[in-house]
Amino acid sequence: MPWKDPGNWISAELMAPILSFVLALFRAMYQDNEPSWLKRITEAAMCGMITLSVGYGIDAMGLDGDWEFAAAGTIGFLGVDYIKTLIKKFLIKKVDGGEK
Repeated sequence: MPWKDPGNWISAELMAPILSFVLALFRAMYQDNEPSWLKRITEAAMCGMITLSVGYGIDAMGLDGDWEFAAAGTIGFLGVDYIKTLIKKFLIKKVDGGEK
C-alpha cells in the first residue's frame, strides 16, 4: 500500500517546516509565554518559514536531507526570538570584525 508511506505523498522539504511549526506551537503552549493564540500561530508559522529557508540552504550546500529535520527540531525548540538574537550576534561580529 504505497499511500501509507509518507515519503510518497509529502517530501522532506515540506515535512521539516511542518515539524518546526508543530514543535514551536507546542513549545509556546507549554511555556505559556505567548498570551494569545494569534501570537502562538504566528510564532509557529515564522519558525516553519525559517526552517524552509534553512532547508533550501542545506540542499544548496549539498548536505543530506536528514539535516533539514535536525534544523526543524532546533528552530522549533528555540523559537524565533532566540534565532533572531543568534543571527544578530553573528552579524555584529562579522561586521565589526570581532571587536566587541
